[in-house]
Amino acid sequence: MSVSSNIEIFLTIFGWTLYDIIWDAIGEIGLAYLPFVSLFIKNIGGPIQSQEAKDASTTSLRRIEIGIFSMLTVIVLCVQPVMTIKFTGLNYTKACQAGTPKSVTGGKTGTTYDTTFTSATLGGGSPAIPIWWYAVLAVTGGLNDAIITAIPCTTDIRTVQVTIKNERIKNPHLRRQVQQFVNDCYWYADEAFHRKHMKLPKGMDADDTNWIGSEFFVKNVYKDIQAKSEIEGFLYDKDRDLEYDPRVHIPKYGKPTCEQWWTGKGHVKGVGLRDSLKGQIKTGVLTKFKKVVGKVSGKSKAEIENIAIKSLVTREKTTFNGYAGLQDYNDFSLSNTLNSLAGTAGGWLKGATHFPRIYMIKISAPIVQSVVLMLIYTLMPFYFWFSSYDMGKIVFMSIIVFSIKFWTVLWAIAHWLDNNLITALDPGWYELTVNAAFNGALQNNMVVKQVIDFITSSLFVAMPLFWTGLLGWAGYKIGSEISRFSTDLNSPSGDAGAKGGKAGFDSATSIFKKK
Repeated sequence: MSVSSNIEIFLTIFGWTLYDIIWDAIGEIGLAYLPFVSLFIKNIGGPIQSQEAKDASTTSLRRIEIGIFSMLTVIVLCVQPVMTIKFTGLNYTKACQAGTPKSVTGGKTGTTYDTTFTSATLGGGSPAIPIWWYAVLAVTGGLNDAIITAIPCTTDIRTVQVTIKNERIKNPHLRRQVQQFVNDCYWYADEAFHRKHMKLPKGMDADDTNWIGSEFFVKNVYKDIQAKSEIEGFLYDKDRDLEYDPRVHIPKYGKPTCEQWWTGKGHVKGVGLRDSLKGQIKTGVLTKFKKVVGKVSGKSKAEIENIAIKSLVTREKTTFNGYAGLQDYNDFSLSNTLNSLAGTAGGWLKGATHFPRIYMIKISAPIVQSVVLMLIYTLMPFYFWFSSYDMGKIVFMSIIVFSIKFWTVLWAIAHWLDNNLITALDPGWYELTVNAAFNGALQNNMVVKQVIDFITSSLFVAMPLFWTGLLGWAGYKIGSEISRFSTDLNSPSGDAGAKGGKAGFDSATSIFKKK
């Protein structure tokens, strides 16, 4: 039987285990038979009050026969546990995986759930489930899988962006070396570039010189600039380190040229600053980034690595962040620039609290879905008992279960829409530098990116709410109840994200006030 997430495997078992416990308790203490007593009283007393005794007895008998048949049908099909579901009988298959999608079962999901939700913690046995609900869950799970599998696979751009942007220079010595490289190499190279009015080769990115790993600087300028102090790993070179008198002192390490320092030429292990920075990015993260960006951009692996390294460096507050704020005053348009900056700033300020909130909700959404389903399974004996085993309640509850499980399909649609909007409206999404927002040519694109982010991230929450509203239009008044309950469960996560982003919002507000 298919489920929608790893956590749903375990909570489904737990929910039906509690169902068995509650139903057994209701039956053992006799509460399960009270609806039948109510049936007899209602169908005997009612006709007697309105008819003659002979006619009333016939009517009562007919009503009791129909009522007992209906109630027994509900009990046999929808209440009495019959079908056994095993701990390993539920499986979750993630769509759009390389090769054949791998299906995981309870205890073998490869997550920490396996060690927490063991067979013992979930009740120690295999719970039984009524025939009707076994069929409903099987059909719903199969339908979800069929729809999700049919949705065209897209590259998970959002995850790729987040993971690569979360990488940081973890080595404090390397961070210090980057700052030293900026002071000893980059500033001098940039000054020479502008003083000598150098021209970039045709076809080279106009922003190439905006970071310390500039291809133009490495090939044309860095070879003429030398580190001001000894750099560990680069051996002394008598033809290069002329400030040392070998008759007086030969240092252990020398002062490489900036080209050597960056590329690793002359290093005892052949590792330059570029390779050291590259090593700070997790191998899996960088491999995925190169694969995805290479597919959509056609750039070489070295170029993509430079993009990742540039993102890593520019996100260090203690190091150089480039010249993206400089603009050509001859092309300066005050009105357009101020409007774009205002839109960007407003979106950024809103995003400081919006995105952490949405991120927390997206992370918690599958868990909320599983918890809601678990509670429905758990409390279902009371639902049918309070309704006196009403056959009409079967359809109503079936639609509730189906609608909640269908959220998974809606999230898959939101995921597809998110990735395709990013690709369509922001083809250069892989250019990750944070300062691009203040490049005059890219300001409007930054606003577009923020609009995409707001719309698609909100859809992750809005689409399930729209779906439950649609059920209300169809005549099933369950939308408001489901929406209210799921909102209550999501609120703590959303509030936590909002509070986490509030610090950024306050800081950003103070910055713009100062300006």
